[in-house]
Amino acid sequence: MTHLKHKILITGLVCFSAFNLLAQEKTSPAELTYRNSFNAYVGLIELNINYERNIMQRPHSYSNIRAGYGYWTNLQLEGKCIETAFVHVLGRKSSHPEFNLGIKYIIDKAGKENALVPLLYTGYRYEAPEGRFVFRMGLAFPSIFNLGIGYKF
Repeated sequence: MTHLKHKILITGLVCFSAFNLLAQEKTSPAELTYRNSFNAYVGLIELNINYERNIMQRPHSYSNIRAGYGYWTNLQLEGKCIETAFVHVLGRKSSHPEFNLGIKYIIDKAGKENALVPLLYTGYRYEAPEGRFVFRMGLAFPSIFNLGIGYKF
């Protein structure tokens, strides 16, 4: 079972790298100005630092891939966590609905058991099309509530 978790984690990181390489094309001025962002998120039972990379730009939405590292605690597990997620944001103005789908690998501090759990999120994201500040809040599984800030570059 541990080998399966490691394979899934490695596959996620390889996919993240592949998306990052494919997303290197130049954009026109009408498209997203900043393609990268660093974010810090606080959930009800976790803390995270993430890197997000824009991979697809459409007229009224865009998609990002995100990888992060953080700390997790609840009544059953406590320790570090690594996550990867596909992020889809709708809208062209400053207020956006956001949806995430990914996986979170929790490394138990006590060493008794590690866990691989799905990562689901739906919420609100504020980011001006030409600005660098990102604010986000919403409902997430497994962290229940999520609040975060970020910086685009």
